[in-house]
Amino acid sequence: MVVSQKPSPGYNQYFLPEEDLKYLPPYLRDVPETTTETQCTTTGTWPPWLKGTFVRIGPGRFTVPLSEDGSKPRAIIQHFFDGLGMLHKFRMLDGHVHYTSRYTSEGIVRRAKRDGYLSTNVFGLNPNTPLKYTQDPCSALLGAQQSLYLPNGYMEPDEINVNVVPRRGMHLPPDDNPHSKGPEAKDPATEEVLVQTDFNLLQVCDARTLKPKRMLTYAQIDPELSGYGICSHPPKDRTRGLTFNYLIDPEKGIMSVFALNIASKPASLFWKTPLPCKPCYIHSLAMTDKYVVFIRNPVQMDVSDATKPMSDMLQFEPNTPTQFSVLNKNDGRHVATYAQKDGFMFFHSVNGYDYVDRQTGAVNIHIDLCSYEETYPSYSEYSLSNIVDPARPFQDGALVRYEMAGVESADPSRIGRVTVVASIPGMACELPRIAKVASMDPNYRYVYCTAGNGGPSPGTAVPIGRLGNGLKVVQAAFFGSLAKSDWKNWNVQAMAARERGELSV
Repeated sequence: MVVSQKPSPGYNQYFLPEEDLKYLPPYLRDVPETTTETQCTTTGTWPPWLKGTFVRIGPGRFTVPLSEDGSKPRAIIQHFFDGLGMLHKFRMLDGHVHYTSRYTSEGIVRRAKRDGYLSTNVFGLNPNTPLKYTQDPCSALLGAQQSLYLPNGYMEPDEINVNVVPRRGMHLPPDDNPHSKGPEAKDPATEEVLVQTDFNLLQVCDARTLKPKRMLTYAQIDPELSGYGICSHPPKDRTRGLTFNYLIDPEKGIMSVFALNIASKPASLFWKTPLPCKPCYIHSLAMTDKYVVFIRNPVQMDVSDATKPMSDMLQFEPNTPTQFSVLNKNDGRHVATYAQKDGFMFFHSVNGYDYVDRQTGAVNIHIDLCSYEETYPSYSEYSLSNIVDPARPFQDGALVRYEMAGVESADPSRIGRVTVVASIPGMACELPRIAKVASMDPNYRYVYCTAGNGGPSPGTAVPIGRLGNGLKVVQAAFFGSLAKSDWKNWNVQAMAARERGELSV
């Protein structure tokens, strides 16, 4: 069964039925949870400094039962970003690795069985599409037309899918939600995990058991933080005890950047500053030691039709410069505005720093991004149908360093020019990571990332494009290799996955 949608240039987006999920890489299929800690097999030499706990979250379910007795077809999630969340924990000590995992969105599954259709926020096509082909017109009407689930009132701790970034817990306002589970943590930084997404939601999970405890919005921290927007990767200034994010007022259409004091007990709003630009969608902000930098993607979200998948709500703005707004970290003052005239899109920021130019004596800012130049966002390509049947080779981000000069003498009402300082030639870059000590350091060198989205990966055990013609992507893998780049000598060290999961350099 294939339900065609209006074709989009550059990527396929049609409904992938359950029987075709077997052609996806294993990490894009259902995964059982491992709630009892299990020791992993390790080989090789174990570095003595490698110890502690590593927590990540990703998709755990792509199929959801719509009845207790199996009388209805399962809802089939259609986009990489929409898989129901699963927390993974790796505890490492003396060369031994112990693994635990747990589903974090089981409230969605319970509700789907009760209602007969899946209600959850989705980026891709509607998972309830199979209901159109059953003899249940009521469920087809209710389920197959809903792309957004907006809760009202108190939320269960696993009622909504929050599946992008886990961080250490923080002190939160008193909890009067009757659905919350477990006692309030005395030391949230060690006892809880805070999971975030591109939505105004925070999920609190127990750091030991990974069980969801509480679901809340930023508005429960401060009423000024109601609205939509929010990025999954708010920069964190560990010295100041602040994180930085953005928010859109749905009534006024005003987009603001705000600072959250995560060191206070409870966390509190530190400042909030409106931006003089149209609202947009972004996934991450950037920062330097002194400044927060909001990079406005030329991508706006049209929420006039909530039945459309979120990927269709995101509309690219052609011939629109990419704008950089610079705000002072200490008080939120908007101090400078810059733009890159040709425009580009980005998904993840890498790092940023401010420094004194030796020639001019001015304070400049450098921001490193994974940049794209296309007519649609790269994440539109991540529909499951486009992974098994790519319309063309996948976009690859480029590691680019941008400069904003003379920030301390800038007039924020006048738009300055963004220039390109450097890029790493011939290197695809996405999902970047740096060492914590390198954050905001002008002398930092190394960026670790995935390199080659859909690129050749001979012998891979997780090929993509299995329902295509074999010509657009040949023996390729989704984020199929890793790389380490060096800003000082421009070296790139690539590591490709092989048949049994080993890395070859």
